[in-house]
Amino acid sequence: MRRIYFLLIVIVIIASALRFYRLDSAPASISWDEASVGYNAWTIANYGRDEYGKLFPAYFRSFGDDKHPVHVYATAISVKLLGLSEFSTRLPSAIFGILNVILIFFLARLLFKNDILALAAAFFLAISPYSIHFSRFNHEANLALAFFMLGLILFFLSLKEKKGLLPLSALSFGITFLTYHPSKIMVPTVVILLVVLYGKQVLKNRIGLLGVFAVGLVFFLLIFFNPGLLGIARINQTSLSKESIVKTKLYKLTHNEFLGRINLTFIQYTWHFSINYLFVSGDKNSRLSDQATGEFYRLDALFLLFGLAYLFFKRSKEGFVLLVWALIAPIPSALVAEAPHAARAMYMMGSWHLISAVGFYFVLNLLRKPILKAGFAVASVTILLFLLYGYLNYYYGEFVKRYAIDWQYGMKQIVEYVKDQQEYTQIFMTEERSQPYIFFLYYLKTPLSEYLNSVIYNNSISKSHSTVSFYDRYYFGGWDPIESFPNKGVLYILTPSQYDGLRYKLVFETKKIIYYPNGITAYFIVTAK
Repeated sequence: MRRIYFLLIVIVIIASALRFYRLDSAPASISWDEASVGYNAWTIANYGRDEYGKLFPAYFRSFGDDKHPVHVYATAISVKLLGLSEFSTRLPSAIFGILNVILIFFLARLLFKNDILALAAAFFLAISPYSIHFSRFNHEANLALAFFMLGLILFFLSLKEKKGLLPLSALSFGITFLTYHPSKIMVPTVVILLVVLYGKQVLKNRIGLLGVFAVGLVFFLLIFFNPGLLGIARINQTSLSKESIVKTKLYKLTHNEFLGRINLTFIQYTWHFSINYLFVSGDKNSRLSDQATGEFYRLDALFLLFGLAYLFFKRSKEGFVLLVWALIAPIPSALVAEAPHAARAMYMMGSWHLISAVGFYFVLNLLRKPILKAGFAVASVTILLFLLYGYLNYYYGEFVKRYAIDWQYGMKQIVEYVKDQQEYTQIFMTEERSQPYIFFLYYLKTPLSEYLNSVIYNNSISKSHSTVSFYDRYYFGGWDPIESFPNKGVLYILTPSQYDGLRYKLVFETKKIIYYPNGITAYFIVTAK
Protein backbone atom coordinates (compact mmCIF):
# COMPACT_ATOMS: atom_id res chain seq x y z
CA MET A 1 0.00 0.00 0.00
CA ARG A 2 2.87 2.38 0.79
CA ARG A 3 4.28 1.78 -2.68
CA ILE A 4 0.92 2.65 -4.25
CA TYR A 5 0.69 5.94 -2.38
CA PHE A 6 4.33 6.72 -3.14
CA LEU A 7 3.63 6.27 -6.86
CA LEU A 8 0.51 8.43 -6.55
CA ILE A 9 2.58 11.18 -4.92
CA VAL A 10 5.07 10.98 -7.80
CA ILE A 11 2.22 11.29 -10.31
CA VAL A 12 0.80 14.29 -8.41
CA ILE A 13 4.22 15.97 -8.42
CA ILE A 14 4.43 15.45 -12.20
CA ALA A 15 0.90 16.84 -12.59
CA SER A 16 1.81 19.88 -10.48
CA ALA A 17 4.94 20.65 -12.48
CA LEU A 18 3.00 20.42 -15.75
CA ARG A 19 0.37 22.84 -14.49
CA PHE A 20 2.43 25.39 -12.55
CA TYR A 21 5.44 25.85 -14.84
CA ARG A 22 5.14 29.22 -16.63
CA LEU A 23 1.49 29.39 -15.68
CA ASP A 24 1.46 33.18 -16.03
CA SER A 25 2.99 33.25 -19.52
CA ALA A 26 1.82 30.11 -21.35
CA PRO A 27 -0.67 30.74 -22.93
CA ALA A 28 0.90 34.05 -23.87
CA SER A 29 -1.75 36.30 -22.36
CA ILE A 30 -4.96 36.14 -20.40
CA SER A 31 -8.08 36.18 -22.56
CA TRP A 32 -11.01 38.59 -22.10
CA ASP A 33 -12.94 35.91 -20.19
CA GLU A 34 -10.00 35.41 -17.84
CA ALA A 35 -9.67 39.16 -17.33
CA SER A 36 -13.40 39.35 -16.58
CA VAL A 37 -13.21 36.56 -14.01
CA GLY A 38 -10.04 38.02 -12.52
CA TYR A 39 -11.37 41.56 -12.16
CA ASN A 40 -14.74 40.44 -10.80
CA ALA A 41 -12.94 38.13 -8.36
CA TRP A 42 -10.79 41.08 -7.29
CA THR A 43 -13.81 43.36 -6.73
CA ILE A 44 -15.57 40.58 -4.81
CA ALA A 45 -12.48 40.02 -2.66
CA ASN A 46 -12.05 43.72 -1.92
CA TYR A 47 -15.53 45.23 -2.11
CA GLY A 48 -17.94 42.29 -1.97
CA ARG A 49 -19.46 43.39 -5.29
CA ASP A 50 -19.06 42.53 -8.98
CA GLU A 51 -18.17 45.01 -11.72
CA TYR A 52 -21.81 46.12 -11.93
CA GLY A 53 -21.94 46.84 -8.20
CA LYS A 54 -24.09 43.82 -7.31
CA LEU A 55 -23.47 42.52 -3.78
CA PHE A 56 -22.14 38.93 -3.73
CA PRO A 57 -24.10 37.88 -6.83
CA ALA A 58 -25.25 34.29 -7.44
CA TYR A 59 -24.11 34.67 -11.05
CA PHE A 60 -21.99 37.21 -12.91
CA ARG A 61 -23.42 39.27 -15.76
CA SER A 62 -19.98 39.78 -17.35
CA PHE A 63 -20.42 40.36 -21.13
CA GLY A 64 -24.07 39.32 -20.98
CA ASP A 65 -23.30 35.60 -20.77
CA ASP A 66 -24.17 35.11 -17.08
CA LYS A 67 -21.01 33.44 -15.81
CA HIS A 68 -21.46 30.77 -13.14
CA PRO A 69 -20.29 31.69 -9.64
CA VAL A 70 -18.07 28.82 -8.46
CA HIS A 71 -14.90 29.58 -10.40
CA VAL A 72 -15.25 33.33 -9.80
CA TYR A 73 -15.44 32.89 -6.03
CA ALA A 74 -12.60 30.35 -6.14
CA THR A 75 -10.54 32.94 -8.02
CA ALA A 76 -11.50 35.58 -5.44
CA ILE A 77 -9.70 33.49 -2.82
CA SER A 78 -6.48 33.23 -4.80
CA VAL A 79 -6.62 36.90 -5.80
CA LYS A 80 -7.20 37.95 -2.19
CA LEU A 81 -4.24 35.90 -0.99
CA LEU A 82 -1.79 36.65 -3.82
CA GLY A 83 -3.03 39.89 -5.37
CA LEU A 84 -4.45 40.30 -8.86
CA SER A 85 -2.12 38.83 -11.48
CA GLU A 86 -2.07 36.35 -14.35
CA PHE A 87 -0.76 33.68 -11.97
CA SER A 88 -3.41 34.18 -9.28
CA THR A 89 -6.15 34.36 -11.91
CA ARG A 90 -5.13 31.02 -13.41
CA LEU A 91 -4.23 29.35 -10.12
CA PRO A 92 -7.67 27.81 -9.33
CA SER A 93 -7.74 25.93 -12.65
CA ALA A 94 -4.25 24.59 -12.01
CA ILE A 95 -5.06 23.52 -8.44
CA PHE A 96 -8.26 21.76 -9.46
CA GLY A 97 -6.45 20.17 -12.39
CA ILE A 98 -4.08 18.61 -9.85
CA LEU A 99 -6.93 17.72 -7.50
CA ASN A 100 -8.63 15.86 -10.35
CA VAL A 101 -5.60 13.58 -10.64
CA ILE A 102 -6.07 12.60 -6.99
CA LEU A 103 -9.84 12.27 -7.28
CA ILE A 104 -9.71 10.05 -10.36
CA PHE A 105 -7.36 7.68 -8.51
CA PHE A 106 -9.84 7.18 -5.65
CA LEU A 107 -12.82 7.04 -8.00
CA ALA A 108 -11.15 4.37 -10.15
CA ARG A 109 -10.29 2.37 -7.05
CA LEU A 110 -13.89 2.55 -5.85
CA LEU A 111 -15.30 1.54 -9.23
CA PHE A 112 -12.87 -1.25 -10.12
CA LYS A 113 -11.25 -2.26 -6.81
CA ASN A 114 -7.77 -2.22 -8.33
CA ASP A 115 -4.80 -0.02 -7.39
CA ILE A 116 -2.86 -0.53 -10.63
CA LEU A 117 -5.85 0.57 -12.70
CA ALA A 118 -6.34 3.55 -10.38
CA LEU A 119 -2.70 4.60 -10.77
CA ALA A 120 -3.00 4.30 -14.55
CA ALA A 121 -6.07 6.57 -14.53
CA ALA A 122 -4.25 9.15 -12.41
CA PHE A 123 -1.17 9.04 -14.65
CA PHE A 124 -3.19 9.31 -17.87
CA LEU A 125 -5.04 12.36 -16.57
CA ALA A 126 -1.87 13.93 -15.13
CA ILE A 127 -0.13 14.01 -18.52
CA SER A 128 -3.26 14.46 -20.66
CA PRO A 129 -3.11 17.37 -23.14
CA TYR A 130 -6.84 17.85 -22.51
CA SER A 131 -6.35 18.30 -18.76
CA ILE A 132 -3.07 20.23 -19.00
CA HIS A 133 -4.53 22.76 -21.43
CA PHE A 134 -7.62 23.46 -19.30
CA SER A 135 -5.43 23.69 -16.20
CA ARG A 136 -3.39 26.56 -17.61
CA PHE A 137 -6.04 29.24 -18.03
CA ASN A 138 -9.00 30.30 -15.94
CA HIS A 139 -11.89 28.07 -16.91
CA GLU A 140 -14.75 26.26 -15.21
CA ALA A 141 -13.99 22.81 -16.64
CA ASN A 142 -11.58 21.50 -14.00
CA LEU A 143 -13.75 22.74 -11.15
CA ALA A 144 -16.87 21.13 -12.63
CA LEU A 145 -15.04 17.83 -13.14
CA ALA A 146 -13.64 17.89 -9.59
CA PHE A 147 -17.01 18.38 -7.89
CA PHE A 148 -18.61 15.83 -10.22
CA MET A 149 -16.03 13.14 -9.40
CA LEU A 150 -16.22 14.03 -5.72
CA GLY A 151 -20.00 13.59 -5.90
CA LEU A 152 -19.53 10.11 -7.39
CA ILE A 153 -16.90 9.16 -4.79
CA LEU A 154 -19.12 10.26 -1.90
CA PHE A 155 -22.11 8.45 -3.41
CA PHE A 156 -20.31 5.12 -3.75
CA LEU A 157 -18.83 5.50 -0.28
CA SER A 158 -22.32 6.15 1.09
CA LEU A 159 -23.37 2.72 -0.21
CA LYS A 160 -20.73 1.13 2.02
CA GLU A 161 -22.52 1.84 5.31
CA LYS A 162 -21.16 5.41 5.37
CA LYS A 163 -24.66 6.79 5.09
CA GLY A 164 -23.84 10.29 6.29
CA LEU A 165 -21.97 10.94 3.05
CA LEU A 166 -25.09 10.85 0.86
CA PRO A 167 -26.09 14.49 1.56
CA LEU A 168 -22.49 15.53 0.93
CA SER A 169 -22.66 13.75 -2.41
CA ALA A 170 -25.82 15.70 -3.23
CA LEU A 171 -24.08 18.93 -2.18
CA SER A 172 -21.14 18.19 -4.46
CA PHE A 173 -23.42 17.42 -7.40
CA GLY A 174 -25.32 20.64 -6.67
CA ILE A 175 -22.12 22.67 -6.77
CA THR A 176 -21.23 20.94 -10.04
CA PHE A 177 -24.59 22.02 -11.45
CA LEU A 178 -23.70 25.64 -10.67
CA THR A 179 -20.16 25.46 -12.02
CA TYR A 180 -20.47 25.06 -15.79
CA HIS A 181 -23.24 24.81 -18.39
CA PRO A 182 -22.57 21.17 -19.53
CA SER A 183 -23.32 20.09 -15.96
CA LYS A 184 -26.99 20.96 -16.58
CA ILE A 185 -27.14 17.82 -18.72
CA MET A 186 -24.52 15.64 -17.04
CA VAL A 187 -25.56 15.94 -13.38
CA PRO A 188 -29.33 15.18 -13.71
CA THR A 189 -28.65 12.29 -16.10
CA VAL A 190 -26.05 10.62 -13.90
CA VAL A 191 -28.00 11.23 -10.68
CA ILE A 192 -31.11 9.61 -12.19
CA LEU A 193 -28.98 6.70 -13.39
CA LEU A 194 -27.50 6.22 -9.91
CA VAL A 195 -31.00 6.21 -8.38
CA VAL A 196 -32.19 3.62 -10.90
CA LEU A 197 -29.18 1.33 -10.43
CA TYR A 198 -28.75 1.69 -6.67
CA GLY A 199 -32.25 2.75 -5.60
CA LYS A 200 -32.82 -0.10 -3.14
CA GLN A 201 -29.63 0.68 -1.26
CA VAL A 202 -30.32 4.41 -1.29
CA LEU A 203 -33.87 3.99 0.05
CA LYS A 204 -32.52 2.19 3.10
CA ASN A 205 -30.65 5.37 4.06
CA ARG A 206 -33.64 7.38 5.34
CA ILE A 207 -31.61 9.90 7.31
CA GLY A 208 -29.34 10.44 4.32
CA LEU A 209 -32.37 10.97 2.07
CA LEU A 210 -33.65 13.69 4.40
CA GLY A 211 -30.28 15.41 4.05
CA VAL A 212 -30.46 15.05 0.27
CA PHE A 213 -33.94 16.60 0.27
CA ALA A 214 -32.68 19.55 2.35
CA VAL A 215 -29.70 20.10 0.03
CA GLY A 216 -31.94 19.82 -3.03
CA LEU A 217 -34.38 22.37 -1.59
CA VAL A 218 -31.57 24.88 -1.01
CA PHE A 219 -30.36 24.59 -4.61
CA PHE A 220 -33.92 24.74 -5.95
CA LEU A 221 -34.59 27.99 -4.08
CA LEU A 222 -31.23 29.41 -5.16
CA ILE A 223 -32.05 28.77 -8.82
CA PHE A 224 -35.67 29.87 -8.42
CA PHE A 225 -34.62 33.29 -7.15
CA ASN A 226 -31.65 33.49 -9.56
CA PRO A 227 -32.87 32.11 -12.92
CA GLY A 228 -29.69 33.38 -14.56
CA LEU A 229 -28.02 30.28 -13.07
CA LEU A 230 -29.83 28.19 -15.67
CA GLY A 231 -27.57 29.65 -18.34
CA ILE A 232 -30.35 30.73 -20.71
CA ALA A 233 -28.38 33.79 -21.82
CA ARG A 234 -25.41 31.65 -22.86
CA ILE A 235 -27.67 29.15 -24.63
CA ASN A 236 -29.17 32.00 -26.66
CA GLN A 237 -25.68 33.21 -27.59
CA THR A 238 -24.55 29.77 -28.82
CA SER A 239 -27.72 28.20 -30.21
CA LEU A 240 -27.76 26.39 -33.55
CA SER A 241 -28.41 28.70 -36.48
CA LYS A 242 -31.51 28.32 -38.66
CA GLU A 243 -29.20 28.32 -41.67
CA SER A 244 -27.46 25.16 -40.44
CA ILE A 245 -30.70 23.43 -39.48
CA VAL A 246 -32.36 23.86 -42.88
CA LYS A 247 -29.42 22.13 -44.56
CA THR A 248 -30.04 18.83 -42.75
CA LYS A 249 -31.67 15.87 -44.49
CA LEU A 250 -34.49 15.56 -41.96
CA TYR A 251 -35.44 19.21 -42.38
CA LYS A 252 -35.40 18.91 -46.17
CA LEU A 253 -37.67 15.86 -45.94
CA THR A 254 -40.09 17.17 -43.32
CA HIS A 255 -39.59 20.96 -43.15
CA ASN A 256 -39.78 20.47 -39.40
CA GLU A 257 -37.27 22.61 -37.51
CA PHE A 258 -37.29 20.38 -34.43
CA LEU A 259 -36.41 17.28 -36.47
CA GLY A 260 -33.77 19.27 -38.33
CA ARG A 261 -32.28 20.30 -35.00
CA ILE A 262 -32.15 16.65 -33.87
CA ASN A 263 -30.47 15.69 -37.14
CA LEU A 264 -27.83 18.40 -36.78
CA THR A 265 -27.25 17.54 -33.11
CA PHE A 266 -26.61 13.89 -34.02
CA ILE A 267 -24.18 14.89 -36.77
CA GLN A 268 -22.31 17.20 -34.41
CA TYR A 269 -22.26 14.48 -31.75
CA THR A 270 -20.40 12.13 -34.10
CA TRP A 271 -17.76 14.79 -34.79
CA HIS A 272 -16.49 14.35 -31.23
CA PHE A 273 -15.30 10.86 -32.14
CA SER A 274 -13.36 11.82 -35.24
CA ILE A 275 -9.73 10.74 -35.38
CA ASN A 276 -8.64 14.29 -36.09
CA TYR A 277 -10.39 15.76 -33.04
CA LEU A 278 -9.45 13.00 -30.62
CA PHE A 279 -5.88 12.16 -31.62
CA VAL A 280 -4.46 14.60 -34.19
CA SER A 281 -5.22 18.31 -33.72
CA GLY A 282 -8.04 18.66 -31.18
CA ASP A 283 -10.44 21.58 -31.03
CA LYS A 284 -10.11 24.09 -33.88
CA ASN A 285 -10.27 26.97 -31.40
CA SER A 286 -6.72 27.80 -30.30
CA ARG A 287 -8.00 28.89 -26.90
CA LEU A 288 -9.23 25.32 -26.33
CA SER A 289 -6.44 23.28 -27.92
CA ASP A 290 -2.85 23.72 -29.06
CA GLN A 291 -3.89 22.78 -32.65
CA ALA A 292 -1.07 20.22 -33.00
CA THR A 293 -2.12 17.54 -30.50
CA GLY A 294 -5.43 15.76 -30.13
CA GLU A 295 -7.48 15.87 -26.97
CA PHE A 296 -5.86 12.51 -26.25
CA TYR A 297 -2.56 10.93 -27.24
CA ARG A 298 -2.56 8.50 -30.14
CA LEU A 299 -1.60 5.61 -27.86
CA ASP A 300 -4.83 6.27 -25.95
CA ALA A 301 -6.74 5.02 -29.00
CA LEU A 302 -5.51 1.47 -28.33
CA PHE A 303 -6.38 1.61 -24.65
CA LEU A 304 -9.79 3.15 -25.35
CA LEU A 305 -10.74 0.34 -27.72
CA PHE A 306 -9.79 -2.36 -25.24
CA GLY A 307 -11.41 -0.44 -22.38
CA LEU A 308 -14.70 -0.06 -24.23
CA ALA A 309 -14.69 -3.73 -25.19
CA TYR A 310 -14.08 -4.76 -21.59
CA LEU A 311 -16.84 -2.53 -20.20
CA PHE A 312 -19.40 -3.68 -22.80
CA PHE A 313 -18.78 -7.36 -22.12
CA LYS A 314 -18.24 -7.11 -18.33
CA ARG A 315 -21.62 -5.45 -17.80
CA SER A 316 -21.17 -4.22 -14.25
CA LYS A 317 -23.23 -1.41 -12.74
CA GLU A 318 -20.10 0.66 -12.16
CA GLY A 319 -18.93 0.10 -15.73
CA PHE A 320 -22.35 1.12 -17.02
CA VAL A 321 -22.20 4.40 -15.04
CA LEU A 322 -18.78 5.11 -16.60
CA LEU A 323 -20.05 4.33 -20.11
CA VAL A 324 -23.06 6.61 -19.73
CA TRP A 325 -20.81 9.37 -18.37
CA ALA A 326 -18.46 9.00 -21.34
CA LEU A 327 -21.12 8.72 -24.04
CA ILE A 328 -23.31 11.65 -22.97
CA ALA A 329 -20.29 13.93 -22.42
CA PRO A 330 -20.34 15.32 -26.01
CA ILE A 331 -24.09 16.10 -25.94
CA PRO A 332 -23.80 19.63 -24.43
CA SER A 333 -21.40 20.52 -27.24
CA ALA A 334 -23.50 18.84 -29.92
CA LEU A 335 -26.63 20.79 -28.95
CA VAL A 336 -25.16 24.20 -29.82
CA ALA A 337 -22.90 25.84 -32.39
CA GLU A 338 -19.13 25.42 -32.84
CA ALA A 339 -19.00 21.64 -32.31
CA PRO A 340 -16.84 19.79 -31.57
CA HIS A 341 -16.10 22.06 -28.65
CA ALA A 342 -13.59 20.79 -26.09
CA ALA A 343 -14.94 22.98 -23.27
CA ARG A 344 -18.60 22.06 -23.70
CA ALA A 345 -17.63 18.40 -24.12
CA MET A 346 -15.35 18.65 -21.07
CA TYR A 347 -16.85 15.59 -19.38
CA MET A 348 -14.98 13.49 -21.93
CA MET A 349 -12.09 14.46 -19.67
CA GLY A 350 -11.94 12.02 -16.80
CA SER A 351 -14.40 9.51 -18.23
CA TRP A 352 -12.31 8.61 -21.26
CA HIS A 353 -9.16 8.58 -19.16
CA LEU A 354 -10.82 6.05 -16.88
CA ILE A 355 -11.75 3.94 -19.89
CA SER A 356 -8.15 4.16 -21.12
CA ALA A 357 -6.97 2.94 -17.72
CA VAL A 358 -9.41 0.02 -17.92
CA GLY A 359 -8.07 -0.83 -21.38
CA PHE A 360 -4.47 -0.61 -20.20
CA TYR A 361 -5.14 -2.93 -17.27
CA PHE A 362 -7.12 -5.34 -19.48
CA VAL A 363 -4.19 -5.68 -21.90
CA LEU A 364 -1.81 -6.03 -18.97
CA ASN A 365 -3.87 -8.95 -17.66
CA LEU A 366 -3.82 -10.65 -21.05
CA LEU A 367 -0.06 -11.04 -20.65
CA ARG A 368 0.64 -14.01 -18.41
CA LYS A 369 4.35 -13.75 -17.73
CA PRO A 370 5.56 -11.08 -15.27
CA ILE A 371 8.36 -10.03 -17.60
CA LEU A 372 5.85 -9.37 -20.38
CA LYS A 373 3.64 -7.37 -18.02
CA ALA A 374 6.59 -5.26 -16.90
CA GLY A 375 7.78 -4.78 -20.48
CA PHE A 376 4.33 -3.67 -21.62
CA ALA A 377 3.95 -1.25 -18.71
CA VAL A 378 7.41 0.26 -19.22
CA ALA A 379 6.91 0.53 -22.99
CA SER A 380 3.52 2.23 -22.54
CA VAL A 381 4.84 4.75 -20.02
CA THR A 382 7.90 5.44 -22.19
CA ILE A 383 5.80 6.09 -25.29
CA LEU A 384 3.43 8.36 -23.37
CA LEU A 385 6.30 10.34 -21.89
CA PHE A 386 7.80 10.71 -25.38
CA LEU A 387 4.45 12.00 -26.67
CA LEU A 388 4.24 14.32 -23.64
CA TYR A 389 7.69 15.72 -24.44
CA GLY A 390 6.62 16.49 -28.00
CA TYR A 391 3.44 18.15 -26.76
CA LEU A 392 5.27 20.32 -24.22
CA ASN A 393 8.01 21.26 -26.67
CA TYR A 394 5.41 22.57 -29.09
CA TYR A 395 3.16 24.08 -26.41
CA TYR A 396 5.82 26.25 -24.76
CA GLY A 397 7.38 27.17 -28.09
CA GLU A 398 5.36 27.41 -31.28
CA PHE A 399 1.91 27.50 -29.67
CA VAL A 400 2.71 30.42 -27.37
CA LYS A 401 4.16 32.44 -30.25
CA ARG A 402 1.80 31.54 -33.09
CA TYR A 403 -1.50 31.92 -31.28
CA ALA A 404 -0.74 34.91 -29.05
CA ILE A 405 -3.21 37.01 -31.04
CA ASP A 406 -6.07 34.66 -30.13
CA TRP A 407 -5.24 35.17 -26.46
CA GLN A 408 -5.40 38.98 -26.97
CA TYR A 409 -1.71 39.44 -26.42
CA GLY A 410 -0.67 43.08 -26.25
CA MET A 411 -3.40 44.36 -23.94
CA LYS A 412 -1.14 44.19 -20.89
CA GLN A 413 1.63 46.03 -22.75
CA ILE A 414 -0.86 48.70 -23.87
CA VAL A 415 -2.18 49.33 -20.37
CA GLU A 416 1.30 49.36 -18.82
CA TYR A 417 2.33 52.01 -21.32
CA VAL A 418 -0.71 54.29 -21.12
CA LYS A 419 -0.95 54.29 -17.32
CA ASP A 420 2.35 56.19 -17.21
CA GLN A 421 1.22 58.73 -19.83
CA GLN A 422 -0.70 61.05 -17.52
CA GLU A 423 -0.26 64.03 -19.84
CA TYR A 424 -2.93 62.59 -22.14
CA THR A 425 -6.48 63.48 -21.16
CA GLN A 426 -8.14 60.98 -23.50
CA ILE A 427 -7.12 57.52 -24.68
CA PHE A 428 -9.00 55.96 -27.58
CA MET A 429 -8.67 52.17 -27.71
CA THR A 430 -9.74 50.14 -30.72
CA GLU A 431 -12.46 47.58 -30.04
CA GLU A 432 -11.08 45.35 -32.78
CA ARG A 433 -9.97 42.63 -30.32
CA SER A 434 -13.26 42.56 -28.34
CA GLN A 435 -14.02 43.74 -24.79
CA PRO A 436 -10.88 45.89 -24.37
CA TYR A 437 -12.30 47.73 -21.37
CA ILE A 438 -11.95 44.67 -19.13
CA PHE A 439 -8.17 44.64 -19.62
CA PHE A 440 -7.90 48.26 -18.52
CA LEU A 441 -9.90 47.46 -15.40
CA TYR A 442 -7.83 44.34 -14.76
CA TYR A 443 -4.31 45.71 -15.25
CA LEU A 444 -5.00 49.13 -13.76
CA LYS A 445 -6.78 47.49 -10.80
CA THR A 446 -9.35 50.24 -11.12
CA PRO A 447 -11.20 50.82 -7.83
CA LEU A 448 -14.84 49.81 -8.22
CA SER A 449 -16.28 53.16 -7.14
CA GLU A 450 -14.04 55.02 -9.58
CA TYR A 451 -15.24 52.79 -12.40
CA LEU A 452 -18.96 52.83 -11.54
CA ASN A 453 -18.97 56.62 -11.11
CA SER A 454 -17.69 57.24 -14.63
CA VAL A 455 -18.72 54.29 -16.80
CA ILE A 456 -20.90 54.74 -19.86
CA TYR A 457 -22.17 51.42 -21.22
CA ASN A 458 -22.31 50.64 -24.91
CA ASN A 459 -25.85 50.31 -26.29
CA SER A 460 -24.89 50.27 -29.96
CA ILE A 461 -24.85 47.29 -32.33
CA SER A 462 -21.16 46.77 -31.52
CA LYS A 463 -22.05 45.83 -27.93
CA SER A 464 -20.76 42.29 -28.46
CA HIS A 465 -17.30 43.77 -29.19
CA SER A 466 -17.22 46.10 -26.21
CA THR A 467 -19.75 46.24 -23.39
CA VAL A 468 -18.35 49.59 -22.24
CA SER A 469 -18.02 52.76 -24.31
CA PHE A 470 -16.17 54.89 -21.79
CA TYR A 471 -14.85 55.19 -18.26
CA ASP A 472 -12.44 57.67 -16.68
CA ARG A 473 -10.28 58.87 -19.62
CA TYR A 474 -10.56 55.66 -21.65
CA TYR A 475 -12.77 55.36 -24.75
CA PHE A 476 -13.50 52.02 -26.42
CA GLY A 477 -14.69 52.27 -30.00
CA GLY A 478 -17.26 54.83 -31.08
CA TRP A 479 -14.75 56.75 -33.19
CA ASP A 480 -13.58 56.42 -36.78
CA PRO A 481 -10.01 55.05 -36.89
CA ILE A 482 -9.79 55.84 -40.60
CA GLU A 483 -11.15 59.37 -40.98
CA SER A 484 -10.12 60.73 -37.57
CA PHE A 485 -7.85 63.74 -37.47
CA PRO A 486 -5.52 63.64 -34.44
CA ASN A 487 -6.12 65.90 -31.49
CA LYS A 488 -3.41 66.99 -29.12
CA GLY A 489 -3.53 65.42 -25.68
CA VAL A 490 -5.10 62.26 -27.09
CA LEU A 491 -3.54 58.81 -27.51
CA TYR A 492 -4.91 56.46 -30.16
CA ILE A 493 -4.35 52.70 -30.08
CA LEU A 494 -4.77 51.01 -33.45
CA THR A 495 -4.31 47.65 -35.11
CA PRO A 496 -1.84 47.56 -38.04
CA SER A 497 -4.63 47.54 -40.62
CA GLN A 498 -6.28 50.56 -39.00
CA TYR A 499 -2.96 52.39 -38.80
CA ASP A 500 -2.23 51.71 -42.47
CA GLY A 501 -5.67 53.05 -43.41
CA LEU A 502 -5.41 56.38 -41.60
CA ARG A 503 -6.35 59.18 -44.00
CA TYR A 504 -4.22 61.70 -42.09
CA LYS A 505 -1.41 59.31 -41.30
CA LEU A 506 1.30 61.92 -41.91
CA VAL A 507 0.13 64.09 -39.04
CA PHE A 508 0.20 61.21 -36.55
CA GLU A 509 3.28 60.45 -34.50
CA THR A 510 3.99 56.87 -33.44
CA LYS A 511 4.76 56.73 -29.73
CA LYS A 512 5.10 52.97 -29.37
CA ILE A 513 4.74 49.79 -31.40
CA ILE A 514 3.73 46.58 -29.64
CA TYR A 515 4.79 43.27 -31.15
CA TYR A 516 3.50 39.73 -30.78
CA PRO A 517 6.01 37.12 -29.48
CA ASN A 518 6.68 36.01 -33.07
CA GLY A 519 7.75 39.54 -34.08
CA ILE A 520 4.59 40.53 -35.97
CA THR A 521 3.20 43.97 -35.18
CA ALA A 522 0.25 43.87 -32.80
CA TYR A 523 -0.65 47.52 -32.12
CA PHE A 524 0.39 51.09 -32.89
CA ILE A 525 0.08 53.72 -30.17
CA VAL A 526 -0.04 57.13 -31.86
CA THR A 527 -0.85 60.77 -31.17
CA ALA A 528 -0.81 64.12 -32.94
CA LYS A 529 2.57 65.39 -34.12
